[in-house]
Amino acid sequence: MGERMHSKKKYYFSNRDLMVIAVLSGIGGVMSTYVGYLGNLLNRIFGIPFGAGQFVSGLHVFWFILVAGLIKKPGAATAAGLLKGVIELLTGSTHGVAIILVSLMQGLLVDVVLLTSKRHNLLSYMLAGGVSAASNVFALQLLYFTGAPITYIIIISLIAFISGVLFAGSFGHSVLEIVLQARPSRISSDSEDDRAAVPRIRFAVTAVLVILLSTSAVYYFAAVFEPPWVGPNCMVEGAVEKPLSFQLNHFDRYETTITAALKGEISYVPPKDYTGIPIKQILHEAVPLEEAKKLKVMATDGYQVEFELDKVLNDEQMILIREEDMLRLIAANYDGGYWVKMVNRLVVE
Repeated sequence: MGERMHSKKKYYFSNRDLMVIAVLSGIGGVMSTYVGYLGNLLNRIFGIPFGAGQFVSGLHVFWFILVAGLIKKPGAATAAGLLKGVIELLTGSTHGVAIILVSLMQGLLVDVVLLTSKRHNLLSYMLAGGVSAASNVFALQLLYFTGAPITYIIIISLIAFISGVLFAGSFGHSVLEIVLQARPSRISSDSEDDRAAVPRIRFAVTAVLVILLSTSAVYYFAAVFEPPWVGPNCMVEGAVEKPLSFQLNHFDRYETTITAALKGEISYVPPKDYTGIPIKQILHEAVPLEEAKKLKVMATDGYQVEFELDKVLNDEQMILIREEDMLRLIAANYDGGYWVKMVNRLVVE
């Protein structure tokens, strides 16, 4: 009987390891939507539709650093990357199936850097976070933006690397120190750094960041985010006589097809046919007020663009289409930054 007990099969990941991977991947997958929202806010602040969001890309990798630091087994971050990517896909990632590949690669790179360094300390976490965060730039360029200027790629990769060093590596290390101090009997610690007391200033800064990110995330999911499973619904509101809440088939009688090419500063999609509803027809039904001057088109992830209302009301080449499970603005007379995905609000001001 004793021999049978000792011969019991041992798995590489324990039940606790699997629970840590599942919980942190799940939270990370959902929170990545919020991180995308933060990126869009930064893009608006800088006045560009892309690039500035890489300042927060390290927050995507933060979860892999936590998993690697809590489990300390090669492959843990890779498993978390795969699961996190699947969850992002199921919760409506605009990158589609490609997000699984991107997330898997990020987790794998965290494992590779930590395995190569053979240490779990602040420096190795910062390097792992930076390399992993920067990798998303190259992956997305290959998948979506081939032909982008090499200078642009290098600049945003550097921004992503710095973000990974700060938000994934340094911030992740600080959170791990706090967790390890709080539950020393439950979490293994292999280094003196882990057992050292957390400096008060670092604890304070980390706590403030956690509170700010958590509070903002609660606001985002409560007041901004719309889950993909509710279906593509849109509202017209603001300076209109008849605010609307509609689905695109409400305007089927106005359906039209246009030919347009997406011409962005870093991307280009050749001319193709798009079938949808002219924005001007939707606005006519809402009846804009005489004093209204502009139209804001807003997305569920917080991204928004602004147009002169008079131009929109006379534009035959601006339509709203259904693309998979979302609404997308096709603005043939404007550059690619105005082609908004996941449209959910048309605000007349």
